[in-house]
Amino acid sequence: MNTLTKSWAMWVVRGVASVLFGVLTLLRPGASIAALVLLFGVYSLVDGSLLLGFAFRYEGPKTPYIVRGLLSAAAGMIAFVYPGITALSLYILIGVWALSAGALEIAIAISIRKEALSVGGLVLAGVLSLACGVALLALPLAGVIALVGLIAAYAIVNGAALIATGVQIHGFVRELRAS
Repeated sequence: MNTLTKSWAMWVVRGVASVLFGVLTLLRPGASIAALVLLFGVYSLVDGSLLLGFAFRYEGPKTPYIVRGLLSAAAGMIAFVYPGITALSLYILIGVWALSAGALEIAIAISIRKEALSVGGLVLAGVLSLACGVALLALPLAGVIALVGLIAAYAIVNGAALIATGVQIHGFVRELRAS
């Protein structure tokens, strides 16, 4: 059995991390922008670390996983090194990250479509990332509360899509083992 189907849990863990990030962001909407930056930094580092770890075990094309993992890790490190960035900078950082992440999620879905039964959840996560990035970059002065709500909603829906992808891959693996 290939590495992708053995690593279904990575998709679920990434999804759970995304949902937790979104829920925590919703529960603390009045938190300072610095706290949001740090929360985003932790999420990005976890996401990037999981993808980079997976890339080294994956037998197929590694480039989308490595680029996506490095992008997330870099966004997380920037958030930690410069925690006092302004709301506009946060919009730009997360907007650019979401656009890049979305494009790379779709690239990953395309590269694994023959190995996985369904990549619809991953494509949905990519499209949602692209939409969130466009919205953030198109409306940079909408306000911090709008930013918090948009980021939280995106993180929760994106996380659910990633969890669904992991569950689909797990079901596919179970079916293969039963055959």
